[in-house]
Amino acid sequence: MSDELTDELLAFQANHVWVNENLEMLLEQYADQWVAVKDGQVVASDPELTGLLSKLSDPARTCVEFITSEPLEMVL
Repeated sequence: MSDELTDELLAFQANHVWVNENLEMLLEQYADQWVAVKDGQVVASDPELTGLLSKLSDPARTCVEFITSEPLEMVL
């Protein structure tokens, strides 16, 4: 794996951790919205995923999360 890809994956992981660590604050400001996070900052938000993605210059390299207090059900 290239150093650049490793750095991008580590940055994505760090942003995901940041979202989890700041969930209460995010819930106050972005409840039931999609948020995009880069470098530990919300760079965009929208209630619709397509709306959020249209605001991003590089969605593939941006951490995107849905902010909700409801438990998410996963079907595997």
